[in-house]
Amino acid sequence: MRYHSSIVRLGLRTVTIAVVLGALAFAVLAQGTDPAAMASQYAASAKANAELTRHYTWQMRVAFSLKGEPKPAALYQMRFDADGKLQKTRLTAPPEEKKARGIRGRIKEKKIEEFKDWADTLSDLVKEYMAPTPGTMMDFYAKAAYSHAADGTVQVTAGGFIHPKDTVTFWLDPATKGTRRFAFQTVLDEDAVSGQLDFGQMPGGPQYAARVTVNVPGKDVSATIENFNYQRQ
Repeated sequence: MRYHSSIVRLGLRTVTIAVVLGALAFAVLAQGTDPAAMASQYAASAKANAELTRHYTWQMRVAFSLKGEPKPAALYQMRFDADGKLQKTRLTAPPEEKKARGIRGRIKEKKIEEFKDWADTLSDLVKEYMAPTPGTMMDFYAKAAYSHAADGTVQVTAGGFIHPKDTVTFWLDPATKGTRRFAFQTVLDEDAVSGQLDFGQMPGGPQYAARVTVNVPGKDVSATIENFNYQRQ
């Protein structure tokens, strides 16, 4: 369960900040090729989308695997309180925790603490990609390559988004003026990290992070966060 709590923190961070990335498509399609204008539009659209999200409740499912072993998934009811703080209520029972004793127990505890520290660092890294600043987006717009994908989306790609060795790609939908998905490849302590965010859209409401996946093959860790069943409060 304590392994799981670190992944839940990753999920909470993505659900509260990833909504801003959905504003990229509108900024690109509305402002053409002016990086400063696109960055300004991005910031305004992101703020408006985040405000809309506060009026909804939804459910979040968190699942991950460690060293090839799937851990029990957890389901949460999510909402924002009157102060705008995200609140979660667990709907599934936590797995029974078996504590080992003696030397084996101490070794296990040490490994758990090491994993929690590493997972928190991973969470911080992912947060950088899910909530870029307007300045970061202005730099991205200025150097990005634009192309038309086979599925009809506009594909926008650039390297050096947050860190020198990374690459990010956005798939933008011209019909809805929304971001369909976002992917990044980066490095954490020399381990490759990849992530993808697939967006959903509430009719007449906000875009949201429908599915977020993060994979670290070198640590044999993968996580999936899904958000669904959105209802207006």
